[in-house]
Amino acid sequence: MTIKEYLSQTFTLNKLINAKKAYILQLHDMHKTISDGICTDENVRTNPSNNYINDIISQIKSAEDDCHEKIFKMISLQRNIASIIDNIDLPDSRLILFERYINMKLWEDIAEESHYSLKWVYVLHKRGITAIEPILKNNTDNDVMSC
Repeated sequence: MTIKEYLSQTFTLNKLINAKKAYILQLHDMHKTISDGICTDENVRTNPSNNYINDIISQIKSAEDDCHEKIFKMISLQRNIASIIDNIDLPDSRLILFERYINMKLWEDIAEESHYSLKWVYVLHKRGITAIEPILKNNTDNDVMSC
């Protein structure tokens, strides 16, 4: 895995988390739709849709657990990445890397907010990526990138 691939894992995890959250909302809507049709305790005991409700509740729980797991993984990954970025001696590159890989901003937004041209943001990014290489090589527990 390259350094850029390692750093970019936050984007993938963020997309997965957002997709999972949308799925959970969809399941909640389905649960509400089905459960709105059940009015009394007697209906709950005899209604065959009760099995569907239990299935949906189970799927919601499973999806929420998976989403929480991904969130914790992302927090851990961001902590590791921030620690690596903090060790770079180039303040401008450190800022660019942090905005990109921790705050997950678009290149154009980083350029605008930092008052740099887009081309200069790319240059600073490349310098930062280059500066990370020796930091990772000097890291004694080389499993940083295996998160």
